[in-house]
Amino acid sequence: MLRHKGFSFINIAGLTIGIACSLLIVLYLHDELRYDTFHPDANRIYRVAFRGMLQGKKVLSVYTAAPLAETLQRKSNAIESTTRLASWATFPMRYEDRSFTEPNLLLADSNFFHFFNFQLIEGNRNEVLHGQRKLVITESAAKRYFDYKGAGDKTPIGKTMVLAQGYTVQVSGIAVDPPANSHFHFTGILSLTSWDDVHTSSWVTGRTITYFKLKPDASIEPVDEMLHTFVRQHVDPELEELRRVNIDQSKIQGNEIAYFTQRLTDIHLYSRFTDEIETNGNIQYIYLFSAIAAFITLLACINFMNLSTARSASRAKEVGVRKTVGAPVSRLIGQFMLESFFYIVVAVLLALFIVSILLLPFNILAEKQLSMRVFLSPLFLLGLPVFAIIVGLLAGSYPAFYLTTFSPIEVMKGRIRSRRRTYGIRNALVVFQFFISAGLIIATLVVYQQLQYIQQASLGFDKSNLVNLLHTRNLGENGAAFKKELLQHKSIVAASYCNRLPPNIDWQFVFSTTDPARDYMLNVYEMDYDHMRTMKYKMITGRFFSPEFPSDSTAMILNETAAQKMGIKTLAGKTLWSIYGGHKKAIEHEVIGIMQDFNFQSLKDPIQPMAIVLGKQPNWEMAIRIQGNHIEQTLDTIRSLWKKHSPEAAFEYTFLDRNFERKHQTEKRIGQLFLIFTVLAIFIACLGLVGLANFMAEQRTKEIGIRKVMGATESSIIRLLNRDFLKLVLIANLLAWPISGWLMHRWLKQFAYHIEPAWWIFIVAGLATFTIAFFSVSYRAWKASQGNPVNSLRDE
Repeated sequence: MLRHKGFSFINIAGLTIGIACSLLIVLYLHDELRYDTFHPDANRIYRVAFRGMLQGKKVLSVYTAAPLAETLQRKSNAIESTTRLASWATFPMRYEDRSFTEPNLLLADSNFFHFFNFQLIEGNRNEVLHGQRKLVITESAAKRYFDYKGAGDKTPIGKTMVLAQGYTVQVSGIAVDPPANSHFHFTGILSLTSWDDVHTSSWVTGRTITYFKLKPDASIEPVDEMLHTFVRQHVDPELEELRRVNIDQSKIQGNEIAYFTQRLTDIHLYSRFTDEIETNGNIQYIYLFSAIAAFITLLACINFMNLSTARSASRAKEVGVRKTVGAPVSRLIGQFMLESFFYIVVAVLLALFIVSILLLPFNILAEKQLSMRVFLSPLFLLGLPVFAIIVGLLAGSYPAFYLTTFSPIEVMKGRIRSRRRTYGIRNALVVFQFFISAGLIIATLVVYQQLQYIQQASLGFDKSNLVNLLHTRNLGENGAAFKKELLQHKSIVAASYCNRLPPNIDWQFVFSTTDPARDYMLNVYEMDYDHMRTMKYKMITGRFFSPEFPSDSTAMILNETAAQKMGIKTLAGKTLWSIYGGHKKAIEHEVIGIMQDFNFQSLKDPIQPMAIVLGKQPNWEMAIRIQGNHIEQTLDTIRSLWKKHSPEAAFEYTFLDRNFERKHQTEKRIGQLFLIFTVLAIFIACLGLVGLANFMAEQRTKEIGIRKVMGATESSIIRLLNRDFLKLVLIANLLAWPISGWLMHRWLKQFAYHIEPAWWIFIVAGLATFTIAFFSVSYRAWKASQGNPVNSLRDE
C-alpha cells in the first residue's frame, strides 16, 4: 500500500464510497421492511378493507361498516379480538391559550392499547378510552400543551381540552410517541364512542377501519370466507332496500362489492389506497434502491478487479519467482485474497465513519429517523462481516486466480500469455461501469423532467395566489361575517367555502340513475355560490348555482368525466338519486350544469367523475384568491380577521400550489436520491478510469517515448490513450439507452399525465459519460506526454 500510494488511494476511496452508499441504503431498506413489527403479535394482526367496482371504476377503501368488527368477533372462532379506528386529518386542539393544529386525530375503541403495542406513560389501558370524550395524548403533545416533563411530573390527567368547534374532552392518558416505523401515527386518540356516526347499524356506508387479531395457530382462510358471506347476509338486504337493486342485479350491471384482508406488516409497502391514514411506502422503491445498492457495490468491486489485473505486469515477476522457489498456487491465492480482504476491512471501517457523519443529512433528505444503533443489532453484527467477506470474494477472487495462472518461464521471458483475455474481461467490466452510469443519468433526467412537468402542468384552473384556509367550521355563526369582511380588502380578490380543495378532494358517495338503473361512485365537491369565480373553473353547458334558485339546495353539477360516464349529453330532465347529506331515503338531484374537467387529485391519477353540490356556510375549508403582491401583509389581514371571528381556534393555512407539490413529495425525494447516487456512481467509475489510465500509461511508457522521438504531438498521445476507453463508453451507452428507456417508460406509466422521454436525454447521457471519461483519462495522458523520452526509453 505504501509503495503504490495512488493505487491504494483509488481502491480504498472507491470501495469506501461504494460501501458507504450501500450501508445507507441498507439502513433505509431495513427501516422500510420493519414497519409495524414492533407489535409482538404483528404476524397475527390483519386489517379488513373494501373492494368494489361501480360502472368500471375500481373502488378501494380502508373504511368498512361500523358493525363489522363486533360481528366478526361474535361469529368467528378464529379471531381473538377486534378493534376499530377512524381518522380526522389536520385537527385543531386547544388548552387555555395554547392552540395547535395536529396532523391527525385518531378515534379508537376502548381496547386499543390492549390490541396494539403502544405504551402508556400514565393512565390505565383498560380505562383511558372507555366512555365518551376521553382523550389520550402523546408525551410530545403533553409537553406542548402542559409543559409536561415526563412520568413523576405534575400530571395533566383530568384536564379539559377543546377540540374543533368547541367540543370539550378530558385528558385520560399519556402515551409514548408512536415509533417512526408505524403505518399510522397520532398525537391524540379520542374514544370512538364519542363519535355519533360510529353507532350506526348500516353496512353500506364505511365509517371505521377494522383490525382483527387471529388466535395462535388459526388460519386466515375461514375469516376470508366469512367476510364473503357477510356481503350476502348484511350488505345485500340493505342495498336492495335503499336502491331497489340486489347483489346479483348489481353484478349484471358490472358492479362488485367485497371485503378482503391485509396482513398488518404488508400495509406500509403494499397498500396505497387514497383514504389511508398516512401515505404509505412502495415496494417498487425497495426493489429500486436494492438494485442501486448492488450496482454501486459492483462498481467499486469492478474498480478493484480492473486495477488489480492492470497491475498484473508489475506483479507477474513476483508470482514467477514465488512459483519458481516452490510456492503452491493455493498459497498465492491466499496471499492475494488476504490483500483484498485487508483493503475491504479498511474500506468498511472508513465507510462506517462516513455513514455516521452523513446519517443526519440523509435522514432529512429521506424523511427518516435512522440510527447507527441498528449496526449493534445481532442481524448487523453478523451481517456486516458476511457482507465484507462477500465483497472481498467478489473484488479479490478474479485478480487472485488470474495472477496465479502466470507461467514462471513465460513471465521471466517477459511474455504473459493471457494478456488478450484479460483485456477482454477488463473491457467488459469498464463497459458495465459506464452502462450503469449512463442508465442512472438517464433515469435522473427523466425523473426531474417528470417532476418539472407535474409542477407546470395545466390543471384546468389557476392554482396561483390561492390560500387554502383550514378548519373554517370553527367560525360557526361568524362564517358569513368573516367572508364579508375579507372581501372588503383590495388585496383579496375572492373567497369561498368548500368541503375540500384540490388536490385533496376525497369525499365519495354513490349516486344512481333511474333510466337505466345504474350506480356510480362520484367524488363529492361541496362549494358555495362564489366558488367558481374564486377558483376560475369553467362551465361547458348549463349554469352554476345561484341564490335566485331555491331548488339549487338539492341541485347538482357534474364534471365532464362524470357526464361522459353516464352518457349525459343534454341537461333536460336529467336527475340523479342519492341519500347524500344524511337523508334516510334517496332524494332527487337535478343536474343543472356540466363543468370543464380539472385535476382535483394527484396527477398520477386520471380525472375521476365528480358531483358538485351546494355546501354549508361555513364549510370545512375556504379558498381565498389574493393579489400576487404584498402576500405577507395580506396573510396578516386574514390572520387578524380570523382572530376576531374565531379567537379560540388555531389559524392554519397553506397555498394551493404547494399542496400539489406535496402530493408528489415521494417522487421528488426519489429524484434527489437518484441524483446523489448517480453522482457517486460516476465518481467511482471515474476513479477506476483514472487508475486504469495510470497503469496503461506506465505499461506503454516506452511506446510513448518512441512516438515522441518519432515526432508525435501531445494531442496525438492523448487521443491514443483515450481511443480505447471512449470505444468502451460508446458501447456502454448503446446498451444503456434501450434498457433505460424501457425501464423509465414503465416508471412513467404510474402517472396518468406524464412526459415521453425526449431523444436528447439519451444524447446528454452519452455526452456526459464521454466527457467524464475523456477528462478522466486525458489528464493522465497529458502527464505521460510531458515525460522526457530519454528517461522513458531507459526505463526498465
